Amino acid sequence: MEERATSGTWSRVKERIGVSLWTSFLAASAETAAFFAFVDPWVLGHDESIPLWLAGRPEAYGAGFFFFWLFTFAAAALTAYMLDSSRNVPARHGGERS
Repeated sequence: MEERATSGTWSRVKERIGVSLWTSFLAASAETAAFFAFVDPWVLGHDESIPLWLAGRPEAYGAGFFFFWLFTFAAAALTAYMLDSSRNVPARHGGERS
């Protein structure tokens, strides 16, 4: 029986989204660890500075992680978009791209 090799290539857009998701996930993990090394949500919840539904440690850690992930993904996606749109810039040096 003959096995066919499947093409594992992604489109440029899917590749940029995947890279943006992964790098933003890693950055959000580091940001969450650094932030919650200095901020204890349980202490903040007892002085009424944050809502009660967010006063528990697991809820605050989860919400903080997704907050960081959302913003780092937005930054990474915007960077990927700008890199992808650079091919529309006119070429320099007599028609050659640099």
